[in-house]
Amino acid sequence: MPKPAAAPEQKQTAPSFAKGLFTGTIDESLIHPFPALEAEEQESLDLVLETFHRFAADKLDGARFDHEMEIPREIIHQLGELGVLGFTVPEAYGGYGFSTGAYCRLMEAVCRYCASTATVVGGHQSIGIKGILLYGTEEQKKEFLPRMASGEWIGAYALTEPGSGSDAAAMASRAVYDKQDDVWVLNGRKQWITNGGFSEVFTVFARTDVPGETKPTKTVSCFLVKRELEGVSTTPPMHKMGIRGSNTVDVVFDNVRVPAAHLLGEPGAGFKMAMEILNTGRLSLAAGCIGSAKEMIDLSVKHALERKAFGTTISQFEMIRRKFAEMMAETYAAESMVYLTTGLCDRGGMDFSVESAMSKIFASEVLWRVANHAVQINGGNGYMSEYPFERFLRDARINLIFEGTNEILRHYVALAGMQKPGEALREVGKAMKEPIGNIGVITGEAARRLKRAVATPRLQRVHAALADEAELAAQWTQRLAITVESAILEHRRDIVQREYVQERIADAAMDLYAMLATLSRTTARLEKAGEEKASREVKLARLFCRQAWRRVRRNLVQVESNDDALLDQVSDIAYGGPGYALG
Repeated sequence: MPKPAAAPEQKQTAPSFAKGLFTGTIDESLIHPFPALEAEEQESLDLVLETFHRFAADKLDGARFDHEMEIPREIIHQLGELGVLGFTVPEAYGGYGFSTGAYCRLMEAVCRYCASTATVVGGHQSIGIKGILLYGTEEQKKEFLPRMASGEWIGAYALTEPGSGSDAAAMASRAVYDKQDDVWVLNGRKQWITNGGFSEVFTVFARTDVPGETKPTKTVSCFLVKRELEGVSTTPPMHKMGIRGSNTVDVVFDNVRVPAAHLLGEPGAGFKMAMEILNTGRLSLAAGCIGSAKEMIDLSVKHALERKAFGTTISQFEMIRRKFAEMMAETYAAESMVYLTTGLCDRGGMDFSVESAMSKIFASEVLWRVANHAVQINGGNGYMSEYPFERFLRDARINLIFEGTNEILRHYVALAGMQKPGEALREVGKAMKEPIGNIGVITGEAARRLKRAVATPRLQRVHAALADEAELAAQWTQRLAITVESAILEHRRDIVQREYVQERIADAAMDLYAMLATLSRTTARLEKAGEEKASREVKLARLFCRQAWRRVRRNLVQVESNDDALLDQVSDIAYGGPGYALG
């Protein structure tokens, strides 16, 4: 079998900013100044978005698509003509060649109109095309990308299986190489595949034996599978709670003979590739959440300023004010996280996997709260399908599940962040067995701990108007590192199973990343416009940071002082019932 040449991967030259938080490190050079698109790209993006908004206002009827549970193919074809389906594809292959940051602005715009349409676009471009962009050979790019960028061919990402969702290691689909015909024979079933009912190209992951290995390894490889191949079939579209206009099916591969030339990347490298593809997919999903949240805020403000009760508009009631304040501050923070992370992504050579996961978790949960508040603020109107609020609420729910459930991603954030401090502690433990020969390791660790104990690092690049918030961010980042170290020392290898601890540490780290992203963005605004013109952003940043650090404090305190044993006992009651079997 000829071994395809994988596209060269970018060498990572800079560490993950978010992972550094777990060791108490805040590398301000990675987040200041807050990233912005180049002027030329911003100008091009503005023109494209202007055209898109005119199209969307007339054509993207989210309520109709939801009711009919289908987006007309003509609409998808027109999205291709607008260039929406090839936004990040290089111009050489028929696309616009926009950056990740610009693409996320597009997805934000799409979600202000219709989350189902955004799902179709994201399933095609965020993850359906991404593997070819990252790992395709020149021949593969020339064959697939022009037709996919134009929308002639729609892409789908086929990873999940009936017995393998977030647990990709349980994958059952299998591909066996047939040397005589130079094909891979693919068998398996993929579940809940977005665009699967009409896509022409599937990015499919399956278990393979790596050629040359004497013992079967059953690693995962990736394939580009065309619908036209014999043995490819799909189920009827599934009925869903939300995003009902998008197409979701199971895809079955029955002895499908995939040309060896359509193996994507290196044999056996599929799992790593799948995770890398999802990194940017999570960012665009998070950006879409921001767009939906903004739409819900705008429509709810209009209602609150007009609706009267007890002789005044409901906008004057403090419980309504509180909802709007939290909706505004949290959406501002989520937006700051996403576009700080797209800046890290577009910089190149960066590990932004943890930041991407954090953005997805945070933004999806912000949208869920915003949509819920919007329904409540709009009262009876919020519950009626005549208005968009209940649809946005239903559509929002999938984001907590899409592209890795938020529980699985919290697990990943915590363990990825704790890896480096865990390794450092392991090295010190080894050194203590021979203290004389390893005095440098021991004294270095002692000096690090002493420095952390007597001095809180100060943020040097945050604007003076946000000095109090900057001090809180620095102080509690240091406390995060201390708590992480204590948790590792207490649980050691068992930390992998201590999900109560992982969840609290992940949530604390996310809030700290959100605080730092917000401070960076607001600092950039202050430096450009001055305190008077940036007063709105300063108020949003202050409110978010003051609420976030209290959550950080609560989570870190509860790592050591908690009701975890009681949580286990009460969940055992449910399992033993089974269910709510009480008198």
